[in-house]
Amino acid sequence: MKVGRIISTAVLGFLLFLFVGIDLVLFGVVALDSIVLTLFPLLGLVAGTALGVAVSKRRTSTT
Repeated sequence: MKVGRIISTAVLGFLLFLFVGIDLVLFGVVALDSIVLTLFPLLGLVAGTALGVAVSKRRTSTT
């Protein structure tokens, strides 16, 4: 398992969902004191980690 790939996708997932939460606040879709803004970065961290684990387990075939 490649730990660097897992960490990098987790960080990218965190940043992606953080910026999505910021955009939702700026466009007025979600209130600033909403719990959703706390959950978005955490959800991005978990989703990024899961994606990193799935990608690192994939093996390439050499033919």
